[in-house]
Amino acid sequence: MLFLRTVLVQNRAEAADRTFFEDLPVNPLTVILLTLRGVITAADTANPLADVYGTIPALAVTYRGQDVVRGSLQDLAVLNALVSGWSPFGFGMQDGAAEVWSLTVPICFGRRAFDPAECFPAVRRGDLRLEVQVDTVVNNVDLVTVQIETVELLDETPKRFLKYTTNQRTFAGTGEESVRLPIGNPLIGVLLFGTTIPVAAATTATWEQIRTKVDNVETMYARANWDTMHGGLLRRLRGDTSRLQDHFHRYNGAAAAFANTLERAELVGPLANYGYLDFDPLGGGEFQLETAGRADVTIQRDVGVADVGRFIPVEVVTVGGAAAAA
Repeated sequence: MLFLRTVLVQNRAEAADRTFFEDLPVNPLTVILLTLRGVITAADTANPLADVYGTIPALAVTYRGQDVVRGSLQDLAVLNALVSGWSPFGFGMQDGAAEVWSLTVPICFGRRAFDPAECFPAVRRGDLRLEVQVDTVVNNVDLVTVQIETVELLDETPKRFLKYTTNQRTFAGTGEESVRLPIGNPLIGVLLFGTTIPVAAATTATWEQIRTKVDNVETMYARANWDTMHGGLLRRLRGDTSRLQDHFHRYNGAAAAFANTLERAELVGPLANYGYLDFDPLGGGEFQLETAGRADVTIQRDVGVADVGRFIPVEVVTVGGAAAAA
């Protein structure tokens, strides 16, 4: 087996808000590596990661005009870390003002990068396109440049690929409300983003309690709480989350110099608003939510608040199957 890694965009300076498009390679595609570089403009920024991710509010991969991947860079970074195990990586987020930083976010087309059986199949030139929206007016970030690299698997014939696109719902109030999931392809998970999360003394959350139903029958998740779903997300990430979640160490300022710090604590950063419905806990398709032939597949949210929730279903699309064109 051979792979080919190439540069699609090299150090392109982004001086103004815009959306740009790039044709992606024609060979089977396993991962896109999007790297941002810039300068932090304020020393001791409390949540620099949120500012950095905010420079790419939307990214999409489209095949003949149909979405295969769509979401904010932050959503896609969290999802890929969960599903493929490829967390974002980089350096220099938290130093003083005028310090350079970089952040690389992988966009994978399979549960394992470099898997010849699970990646996007070969295409004709111009059929597969990358769409990137850039926002240069964000707090504490300046002089943003973009690098994009791609990894192709040569002479391979994949059997399937992953499709994940963002959906959004404005909930009218508290109580039971349902959102529909896509039908036709197996689902291996759903990433949830809630505008409201437990904070201070309040325990309310956008997705406070969850059920999943197939044709009105509770399936896999008869009931789950937000706190447990968020905790499960952190457990599944396992590895280094330093480019997904800001943190700090408490320190007794009255102690002598070089005294031991106290426990690590999490800031309310990018990861705090996410939970994950895991339909594929072993990572190999032994468990998954089958939707083919079903009339209705839903997430039912209970309690919660009247605000906005996002959800990103992760579909396994069979190459050449009836759903592949979608």
